[in-house]
Amino acid sequence: MEEVLGIPQLNLNDALAKPMADIFNTTPGAWSFTATPSAYLYNTSLPLPPKAASLRVPKSTHSAQYWARVTKGMNFSDADRVDPAVYNRILWKGMMGDRPYPAGPTRLDLRQNRKELLASYRRSPQKKTARAPKTDTD
Repeated sequence: MEEVLGIPQLNLNDALAKPMADIFNTTPGAWSFTATPSAYLYNTSLPLPPKAASLRVPKSTHSAQYWARVTKGMNFSDADRVDPAVYNRILWKGMMGDRPYPAGPTRLDLRQNRKELLASYRRSPQKKTARAPKTDTD
């Protein structure tokens, strides 16, 4: 990446990495993007594109007045104007109620022992988090 940006490598890993310049195209091509609104928004009076016939619209956990109250003062004019940590906690509380906010990453490698982790999760009465896979030292 540094080569593309024209800056020196930041460390040995960067210096030894294969250049990324080949993945970039200097001739822009035509492309488009169509945003899809959240299914939750179809329970509002917002002007939205037509709802797909197969779309299942979930019931909101709170009223529009609740969400307006807890997000009062937040600037939604652009994604980067909202403090993500504050907004994540508002969403967590609104969606999960009194369940504790996650303290941090579980550090579980969910790519390993996936079937066992899912089976353990499904057997768990609380279904809070997947259990760590057993190692030889357990």
